[in-house]
Amino acid sequence: MFAFTFTLLFINSCDDFLNNPIEGQVPVNEIDYTDDSRMYEPVSSVYARARDNNLGHWSNQAMLFFRSDFIFKGGHAGDQPIMEDIQDFQYETMRNAWFVNNLWTSHFGLIRDANAALAELEKFGENGANPALNDQYKAEVRWFRALGYWRMLRFYGDVPFYNKDTLAAQLRLSPRDEVYEYVVSELNDILDDLSAEHPSHMSPRTGSVTKWAAYTLLAKIAGDFQDYQLMLDASQAIIDSGLFSLHPDYYELFRYEGELSDESIFELQQTDFGESSGNATNIDQFYVAHGIKQTGGTKFDGSGFTSGWGFSMPAQKFIDLMEERDEGIRYETSIIHQNTRTMEGDSIGSIPADLQGLLDRYNDEGRGVAEAYFFKTYAPYRDQTPGRHRYGGWNNIRMFRYADILLLNAEARIHLNGPGSGDAQINQVRDRAGMPPLSGATIDDIIDERAVELEFEWGADRFFDLVRLGRAEGTIPNFREGEHEFFPIPVVQIDLQPGLAEPPVPGIEPPEF
Repeated sequence: MFAFTFTLLFINSCDDFLNNPIEGQVPVNEIDYTDDSRMYEPVSSVYARARDNNLGHWSNQAMLFFRSDFIFKGGHAGDQPIMEDIQDFQYETMRNAWFVNNLWTSHFGLIRDANAALAELEKFGENGANPALNDQYKAEVRWFRALGYWRMLRFYGDVPFYNKDTLAAQLRLSPRDEVYEYVVSELNDILDDLSAEHPSHMSPRTGSVTKWAAYTLLAKIAGDFQDYQLMLDASQAIIDSGLFSLHPDYYELFRYEGELSDESIFELQQTDFGESSGNATNIDQFYVAHGIKQTGGTKFDGSGFTSGWGFSMPAQKFIDLMEERDEGIRYETSIIHQNTRTMEGDSIGSIPADLQGLLDRYNDEGRGVAEAYFFKTYAPYRDQTPGRHRYGGWNNIRMFRYADILLLNAEARIHLNGPGSGDAQINQVRDRAGMPPLSGATIDDIIDERAVELEFEWGADRFFDLVRLGRAEGTIPNFREGEHEFFPIPVVQIDLQPGLAEPPVPGIEPPEF
């Protein structure tokens, strides 16, 4: 159940806000709004909530992954079996499922928390806070709110504006186009208040939201709405900054060594503080759920391999695409087969019987699932904190990176100027992957390049790419255009707010906070 309530969660250290998991409830009436040293606290609370389960819940990733034609629901037949309905686009049968409501509440929870933090920052501003710093903090929080709305637009189409003063019975959907205009306006409005530094070079708040994260959101939402000039302008601004470059080692990019690299635009930072027990950020099951499920493997030191749930399994179609293209490092980074050994010395065993039984059933049905594992989120055990091994460890969650921007820029150029006009950008990405250059690249080339470069990452872009480019029907099994683009609003939300079942209402003004 989604309740319109809010409790501020503050992180004790502002300087170390992204890597400090120690959070406590601080009553709002104890805050001295004339004390600038406390002004960052409501901002840090939003980062913390985003880093935890609002943007990194394993079930949310499952709902997004399973609509790709390259990913199957794994685990075993009795492991959340209703999630199989997602990959078959049987939306009506799952509307009461807990994970359907969780996707909704996670993102509106982020919007709600951002609004509450903005209200607190306004009080600091009214009490003489440093105006420039107050505006920057507000801009960072507004970015998270815009991110929440962008994701909701992708998931549900028409969505309501969150307003804590709106009675549940009066809540209504707003048209998708109007929410788009609002998000674009918000992002444009905050650009000048955000840091222009590279996120990994900032001090002391390394990895915080920058204007480049705002430009990234502008480029991605513009692509969703076929606004290709905005898509080009926003992505070009990042390229022209000269601050970003592709990390030279694609494999290393997703391991600990690749955290906050020059390719990073924004990451959800995680840590166990290098200690075998005690404090750690709440990464929960983000990596574990979708990690390698095996039997018989060992870590580099000979102890037992710490498996994942195997909840996401690759389609043979994805492996075939990699092999047909003669992919090298991107194949090795994205896929690993059973009974093999990683380059760091971990031995991966075989597919266990319960997972194999589910894969056999899929293949008997002609679905084409591979007997292999996704490997991109794997963190070598030798690099993890001794005594605190878990699948994926506390590796940062890569949300936005420069390779995505180069491909969005190439795509926008092709839409606006025709095949070949994006060759320079797409070939930068291919060169890092050891692939030969393309000449006369088309939108079809962009679709494939984005698939092999970005698949199985946080954004789950494959489904959204196919939908926005009109290629989903006929490519994704069971997908029907005009029916399956958006998830249904959870039943529990309609029970609480019946107006969500009614047609969208134009002209609703979004609240300031």
